Amino acid sequence: MSQDLYETLQVHPKADAAAIAAAYRRLQELYDPAKLDGAADELVDLARDKRDAIERAYAVLGDPVRRATYDQEQAELGAEPPKVVSQPRSQKPSARRQPADQGARLSALGSGQAEAPSEAQPAPEEQLDYRPLPPARRQERPRGAEEPTLGAAPTPGRAVARKPSARLPVPIVIAGIFMVIIATSLALTNGGGPPPAPPTPTVSPFDQYEAVIPQAQSAAEQNPKSAQAWIDFGNVLYDSAQIVREGAPDSPLYQQRLGRWLQATNAYSQALALEPNNAPARADLGASSCFYGAGTGDQSFVSLGTAEVRRAAQVAPDDERVLLSMGHCLVSAQPPRTDEALSLWQRIIDRNPSSQFAAQVKQLIAKYRK
Repeated sequence: MSQDLYETLQVHPKADAAAIAAAYRRLQELYDPAKLDGAADELVDLARDKRDAIERAYAVLGDPVRRATYDQEQAELGAEPPKVVSQPRSQKPSARRQPADQGARLSALGSGQAEAPSEAQPAPEEQLDYRPLPPARRQERPRGAEEPTLGAAPTPGRAVARKPSARLPVPIVIAGIFMVIIATSLALTNGGGPPPAPPTPTVSPFDQYEAVIPQAQSAAEQNPKSAQAWIDFGNVLYDSAQIVREGAPDSPLYQQRLGRWLQATNAYSQALALEPNNAPARADLGASSCFYGAGTGDQSFVSLGTAEVRRAAQVAPDDERVLLSMGHCLVSAQPPRTDEALSLWQRIIDRNPSSQFAAQVKQLIAKYRK
């Protein structure tokens, strides 16, 4: 097979059945052609091909018998371990290392062996003196007489002095207990006043556009003949993914937002069906496709997105949004065409230093020139 099945499902060759099934469901939803209703025919065909490949891979890996046969065939061919699409890195706390002597003691305890005393091991600080007391001859023992004590064993013939224990008077102890009870009661009841208001949950900056998506989608669906309504819907989807891409590109959250790029291409496609010569909307469609391809490692989406931006450049070659989007697609290609992207972005600054994209372009130039 030209395409490794584990790579197609983006799972490790040692993944269990549950992980394979979960990856299959996730990819099926990701490449669902229904999400591309009205999109360019190339995107729809590509999504359909991807979905067919996923179906073929799961038909083998989802069947234990066929999977075992496939693994055996791969082993006989001496194929190198497939490259699995890396998931976002996560920081794991480093395990604390135990000293060697501690590990040895734990091993001895686990095997039921008692630990041998060490000469370097310090003696216990306290021990009981269990020597018998002298006979009392039916008389009350005087205060200070030898009694079992904590500490080192006394020297024969030497009386062990007892330290008088400091005890608080009973009324003071009772008063202290009441004070603790009263303080706890006041803390729990907020001093007898109304209960404190629950803290207001803070919304993550990454979610600020997510809350607007349902309203924008509803507006577009209620006005299907309005190109601007579809563009507004696409812009919200675009911004929801872009804000995470800029702030946390390696996070699991961005992996969850990758589907927003495909949804954005669909929204822009709906607008272009009504306004085919809308160059900025076509440029945004192309950039969304390029971002999705870069995030999933699928260069076919980058190629399709670049083609869409070039179509937009034929209509408006100097449009700033077109130049910006073309640069995004060029740096998303493999290998990246960074010099061409930097040249396009510099044109935006040279033509209009006060452009609304100037600050963003300067950041991009500084990032990719490193």
